Amino acid sequence: MDIEIGKLNPAVAVGDVMPGARYRADIDGLRAIAVASVVLFHTGLATVGGGFVGVDIFFVISGFLIGGIVDREISAGRFSFAAFYARRARRILPALIAVAAATVALGLALLGPAEMRRLAASVAAALTGVSNLWFWATAGYFSPDARGEPFLMTWSLGIEEQFYLFLPPLLLLLDRISPRATRPAIAGITLVSLLLSILLTSHFPSEAFYLLPARAWELGIGVLLALFAASRVRPIAQRLQEGLGWAGLAAVIASIALFDQRLAYPGIAALLPTLGAAALILSERSTINRRLLSSRPFVGIGLISYSWYLWHWPLLAFVRICAAEAPTVGVMTSVALLSLVPAWLSWRFVERPFRHGTRHLSDRAQLRRYGAAIGVGMVALALVHATHGVSGRMDPDARRIESILAESRGGPCLAPYGADRPNLSGACVTLDRRPRLALLGDSHAAALGGALRTAAERHGLGFEQLTKSSCPPLLGASRAMPNHPGHVGECTRYNQAAIDAVARDPQVRTVVIAGFWQVPFGASAIAAGDAYVEGDGSAAGRSSEDELRLALGRTIRRLSAAGKKVIVLGDVPYLRFNPARHAMASFLPARRAAEALLSPDFAPADGQVDLRFVEPIDDTGALIVPQAVEDVRGAIFASVSHILCTPSRCRFSEGRIPYYIDPEHLSRPGAGYVVGALDDILWRVTPPYGGKSRQP
Repeated sequence: MDIEIGKLNPAVAVGDVMPGARYRADIDGLRAIAVASVVLFHTGLATVGGGFVGVDIFFVISGFLIGGIVDREISAGRFSFAAFYARRARRILPALIAVAAATVALGLALLGPAEMRRLAASVAAALTGVSNLWFWATAGYFSPDARGEPFLMTWSLGIEEQFYLFLPPLLLLLDRISPRATRPAIAGITLVSLLLSILLTSHFPSEAFYLLPARAWELGIGVLLALFAASRVRPIAQRLQEGLGWAGLAAVIASIALFDQRLAYPGIAALLPTLGAAALILSERSTINRRLLSSRPFVGIGLISYSWYLWHWPLLAFVRICAAEAPTVGVMTSVALLSLVPAWLSWRFVERPFRHGTRHLSDRAQLRRYGAAIGVGMVALALVHATHGVSGRMDPDARRIESILAESRGGPCLAPYGADRPNLSGACVTLDRRPRLALLGDSHAAALGGALRTAAERHGLGFEQLTKSSCPPLLGASRAMPNHPGHVGECTRYNQAAIDAVARDPQVRTVVIAGFWQVPFGASAIAAGDAYVEGDGSAAGRSSEDELRLALGRTIRRLSAAGKKVIVLGDVPYLRFNPARHAMASFLPARRAAEALLSPDFAPADGQVDLRFVEPIDDTGALIVPQAVEDVRGAIFASVSHILCTPSRCRFSEGRIPYYIDPEHLSRPGAGYVVGALDDILWRVTPPYGGKSRQP
């Protein structure tokens, strides 16, 4: 890496430092720790399970540097909004625009129309500084996996740019009212933001993660450091700096090594890395700062940290999109390290020239040029969006498949997170006097809804669908999800209302129950704290296995006692690849080649894959559910996995038509295939009581 630290002009080595301000190599070293932790966390390395705290460290650094610039300029009476935002534009936009252009170009080669359209929207949000708002607003149950969003990394830029819309006017106002009030006022605002973050993290984690009010305190800590440094006459004692240096480094390392994705974050937990970063900023003359953070390797990585942060994520996302299976940590780490090459090129030939080569222009002229560049980019992105992801570059069948996938997601009869009452309107319940079939369950059940409705109508029956996301159809029990606070209560209330409505309705003759029975037993779910629990959130001393068995039996007995024929479906096979993404590969030569390179053992034939690419079918849920059904006289169990799988292979498509919209939810055609195979169970099994559990 051709970075000659000793020959760099310190005043221009970092874009956030004004001429006349003293360059601090140790802050670039701290940037290196922050960016390396983020990048390695994104590769899946277990040793950096808390690497996401690197973003919080960046926030503190940014607040310190930018807050210091604004404060110095206001104190000197020379602050200019044009100069400030021109400097921000030089710092942020050139590399961002370059990465955006490269990502869109790669997207045209690797993404399907719908994927490309979403990418265009996210890039437009990033260029206008609202990426965090866009990802927050579009995150839903069936939204794409965040790890496959090529521009997701820009959410943190949105936080920063929104913060710097408010900081300069606020500091100017406080300076005019009373300069002495500046530090107490900023401290108060920072404290309020911290308290809001703690509150939202417990009840609204998505808002706490993505929105400025819950993140402003992290940048506020940096601003307070800058104000503190400006007011000090004497430096901090050397012994205290040594202690701060070691304590700060320990806090940062502990956060990176000990935190993981199960932690409620940011909230109070984010105090550890942010205060650790603050301590390292204060300990400029400590051994840690002088010997470690100011060393050539750390400073070298720190200098290119912004470009590395921008480049690594789109490349990792494209690898995830193109690979049939989840890429290994080794593959992801290799890609992350290779991203240092475009990062260095971006720093050397984009960041530095644009940051320092346009200062002969006036600030207003620079802002006009950057505004024009963004305008051109927005027009291009609007064209991509308006042409449905430049769909003309692909076979017309690709649009047809994407339409199938789109109409298979969600719908008004799948209650979202936050809802605790079923939709009993005509959209979800046939309101005439015909006998009806009712469907109860979660999103896996909802995936069968359209096909079941069509089949019911074909047999002269009405239909109703009462389903809720991540809410197994269990009376008096629920699924605990720590990343969705309040879900246990919502799910319990929803099931009580839905099951009571079905039990009391004389028009409902048959009830189909389906769910993602296995989910709390999977390794990732266990690690995240998922479990089957009592409706009040307690486990009552029972395991998830016992809770599922008891609650499912309770549900079946309640419905059977109300005179309903109850049919419980086993779950669909859970695939180790994404069939919808694989379907797009058949239309995109570059993606097909990438898939073959990344997943050489993936060789589907006739729409089927061998069992290496399927989670074990005889999982815990598949053993418990039939047992619970068998214990209730007259209830019927039907195995869906036996419809889609033979002892050696499982079906996931018919030609190019995917039977799944993701690794776990059936598409409309897939649901039609399964419901057709259940015809004998659903419509011809009589009498409603006295039968045995059976498999098709």
